[in-house]
Amino acid sequence: MSYSIKEIAKLLSLNIIGKENFADYKIKNINSLKDANGDEISFIADRKYIKYLNTTNAAAVIMDFSLLKDELSTNLKFLILDTKNPYLAFARMTQLFYSADNAESSSGFVLDNDFIDKTASIGKGTIIYPNVYIEKASKVGENCKILPGVFIGQNVIIGDNVTIYPNVTVYSKSIIGNNCIIHAGSVIGSDGFGYAKDGKEYVKIMHLGNTILEDSVEIGALTSIDRGAIGSTIIKKGTKIDNLVQIAHNVSIGENCALASQTGIAGSAVIGNNVIMGGQVGVAGHLTVGDNAIIAAQSGISHDIKDNEVVAGSPAIPIKEWRISMVLFKKLPELFNKIKKI
Repeated sequence: MSYSIKEIAKLLSLNIIGKENFADYKIKNINSLKDANGDEISFIADRKYIKYLNTTNAAAVIMDFSLLKDELSTNLKFLILDTKNPYLAFARMTQLFYSADNAESSSGFVLDNDFIDKTASIGKGTIIYPNVYIEKASKVGENCKILPGVFIGQNVIIGDNVTIYPNVTVYSKSIIGNNCIIHAGSVIGSDGFGYAKDGKEYVKIMHLGNTILEDSVEIGALTSIDRGAIGSTIIKKGTKIDNLVQIAHNVSIGENCALASQTGIAGSAVIGNNVIMGGQVGVAGHLTVGDNAIIAAQSGISHDIKDNEVVAGSPAIPIKEWRISMVLFKKLPELFNKIKKI
């Protein structure tokens, strides 16, 4: 599937700058400034890529023209698609090309129903690939795509327009909202790490709750989200979770959060809305992280974090204090030698 530059500009609400007679030129793909060919489109959202701007072979480039106009050659080979937020326009453009490349028949089909319980329901337009196992009383909505090797337990509810990639496991009673994406190998609704000790042995706490993913949640590959011991583990709408993340039982994660890889959140922690966590963040159990907080990579959260706080380090402290501490830490050998001489 290809789009003309004019079509892309209209669909993404971008302004065309350059020779309008080239606006009907067809674009077949997206590529980087460095590697783009003459039938591809690119973008620039970071000034460190300016060196490729005047040598790119792309037919069109998405950019903030007002910021970069002084860097441009007087004899441009490409059309400019102007926007104040080129990275956002790039994101929407990837969805445009992805949708075109992955269009399926609206009637839907089941390629192998040997492992689908007769009491399970499959919505219109949904595609079930081979070796998918769906247990009794589960419901899959409309226009979903369930790829090979997926296991869906009993009494699971899956909304519309959901994509579940190969070898995902969805335990019983899980609820997955509309427009969710779950990448390969992830586990939704497994038992949490809960035990009581009788003096000698650990006695398992049977986890009777479930896991809920609200609308437009995306879960990366090989991520595990435990079910509630009693009640639910909840990932609220619009939140994006990277690969290799562990979410423990009864955690609540707010709306439109972003959690990077190898983050671990212990049981019953409450994460507010619009929270950003870098890679390898650890959050202790039963803590609260406020709305709009930003947690730097490799931070350890051992106390509650207030709304709008930006923290770093382990244990985490306000990031300004952490930066000062890091400067002083680097000077410790020098200070030690001075003290030793004294």
